[in-house]
Amino acid sequence: MPVRCGGVKVDAGDVVVADEEGIVVVPSARLDEVLQTAKANVAKEADGSLDAWEAAHRSRIEGILADGGFAG
Repeated sequence: MPVRCGGVKVDAGDVVVADEEGIVVVPSARLDEVLQTAKANVAKEADGSLDAWEAAHRSRIEGILADGGFAG
């Protein structure tokens, strides 16, 4: 029997992943697709440095905050 968490239906077999940025529910029917996409992203990012990742992440977050009216 499914449950609802934060308005999202979670069925048996679904995967729930959380970190400091949020929570995602991956439906069991899409596990392989999501895993392959994640592996491709990891491979693409493997050549980057932590400093480059941090700069890109900081820029993305600052843009989101600016778009929301938070500046400085």
